Amino acid sequence: MSGLDGVSDIQNKNDDNVMEETLKTDFSDAVHRLDEMKIDEDLEISEVTNNDEGEENDSDTMSQGARSSASDVTEDRRSVSSRQSVNSRHSVGSKHEESPKEDSKSENGKKEEQGGKDKKKRGSVFDKLKRLTKFDKSKNTPVPAPSSKFQTIRVDKLPQIFVAKYLGKKEVKGLFGLHHVRKPVDELVKVVKDGLLANEKVELPLTYVVISGRGIDIREHKSNTVKDKVTYGLIPIDFISYGVQDLKYWKVFTFIVVNQLSSRARDTECHAYLCDSAPNCRRMALSLGASFNVHKQKLASQGKAHNFQVELRPPDELAQDFEKDCEA
Repeated sequence: MSGLDGVSDIQNKNDDNVMEETLKTDFSDAVHRLDEMKIDEDLEISEVTNNDEGEENDSDTMSQGARSSASDVTEDRRSVSSRQSVNSRHSVGSKHEESPKEDSKSENGKKEEQGGKDKKKRGSVFDKLKRLTKFDKSKNTPVPAPSSKFQTIRVDKLPQIFVAKYLGKKEVKGLFGLHHVRKPVDELVKVVKDGLLANEKVELPLTYVVISGRGIDIREHKSNTVKDKVTYGLIPIDFISYGVQDLKYWKVFTFIVVNQLSSRARDTECHAYLCDSAPNCRRMALSLGASFNVHKQKLASQGKAHNFQVELRPPDELAQDFEKDCEA
């Protein structure tokens, strides 16, 4: 056992002691706020469509050695374009009666059509979210802008324990990025809102979310009445590829779990939790960031690289950047 592993074991034991003591608290104020089931939109944003997702050519997909269907389509289009160009030249050479002006109009029409498609793609919500997701591994935790209402929130130690309601999970295609989790969150929130509008009794599992250097540990709250809707236990940090406080619903925290990843198969899913307040949701994101840092240091000591991300920019700052992109 290395010295680092020994220190890690001691830290884990200390974390367990702190965690077990804290879990005796029921966090009644937080539970009361959660029982109100208020999920208000903090940013008005259109939903991501299936067409947007279908056109994706994602860098995180390519980084895992998987071929991108979008790049294949691009290659096919180039091949078709090349063949059409050759055929066009042969046709012009054999039919002298065709006017150069007509060819020019045809080419201009194609350019305008392609320009319209490119503009539409750049204007999609999916594409804007993708541009908004940007990571620089050489930089430390980003400092929120002075205008952010979350700028004073800090997490300086682990573990951190939260009370949250489990919204559910959805399969996703990618490993990280706002563009992958926005649609699942909308779908999960819609189920809750539709139930409330229909005056149905909507119940969600009440949980403790414990974030430590080992990962995210989901525990059942003693006041929980919803059974068999969530899998309890530790989700190891090396199975989590991404985490973010949602851009649209600031009380929703979501993270991506990688169940399987290879050149031939991928099984990734997005889990979403409703926090009792936006500030606590921010703390949850910062806690996962701290957990990633602990794991990154361990990997670095073993000469290994990491491939996980957490969005640490506060949601109001992300919202400003998103709206600027919409206005551009």
